[in-house]
Amino acid sequence: MSTGIGETLRAAREEQGRELQDAARILRVRTDYLQALEDERFDAFGGDIYAKGFLRSYAVELGLDPEPLLDIYRREVSEDDLGAGTLVTTAPATRSEPRSTPPAWVAWVTVAVVVLVGLGLLGFLGDQTPETATSPEDPETPPTAADDEDEAEDEGDEDPDPEPNEQETDEPEPPEDEADEEEEIEGVQLLLAFEEDSWVSVIIDGAMVAEETIPSGETRQYEGDEEIEIRFGNPGGVRVEYNGEDLGSPGARGQPRTITFGRDDVVAADGQAV
Repeated sequence: MSTGIGETLRAAREEQGRELQDAARILRVRTDYLQALEDERFDAFGGDIYAKGFLRSYAVELGLDPEPLLDIYRREVSEDDLGAGTLVTTAPATRSEPRSTPPAWVAWVTVAVVVLVGLGLLGFLGDQTPETATSPEDPETPPTAADDEDEAEDEGDEDPDPEPNEQETDEPEPPEDEADEEEEIEGVQLLLAFEEDSWVSVIIDGAMVAEETIPSGETRQYEGDEEIEIRFGNPGGVRVEYNGEDLGSPGARGQPRTITFGRDDVVAADGQAV
């Protein structure tokens, strides 16, 4: 079901005569993220915080007020809101009424019926003679040696199963599904989701590319060939995704920290684990 978010973004971009690649280059994000927003494939971002961050950034770049679009997202898409609504509408469990104890005479009648049935069954079994009570079946006549020989001859006359045709049984192996192979990440890819305001400076492969304070709700994506060094002013308010792996927050709130994300490892300047 369409929410109208993607249509609004696409209409604003086309009205300005812009391509997706142009907006992606200015926002420093991959083109397929913006395409996912216009197609309303919000599950491609892996979480509400990332989806809302990209939505806010893209709307601002197109000159749109992001708040109405975010309100629609929270109301129509956000899993957190749906979960809260489920909790509110859940009906409380009802208490069952206590069951009344049956009168004592019902129990006595039940016992009397059981006793009478038991006496009748014993009388029926006592009237049977040993001959009528048991009727074993006639034992089967054991097979003779002649019968075994006849069966052996019959089995010998049967032709053995023909060998299967190798050409018919050999089936071509199905081709491997290329879509199942994981895409190998080259270099370093970072995705930052800002849950709180934080100042950052970003150095990619030795070149300074950003030094700014990014507000809460924004996202940033950076790509490098060898390494990306980031100085976080408020690392506790930022979530980091490194080469597709969610690392969580890289530090504590309000305690600046410098971290280098390389092709094969992540190293903090203070020597502490990330």
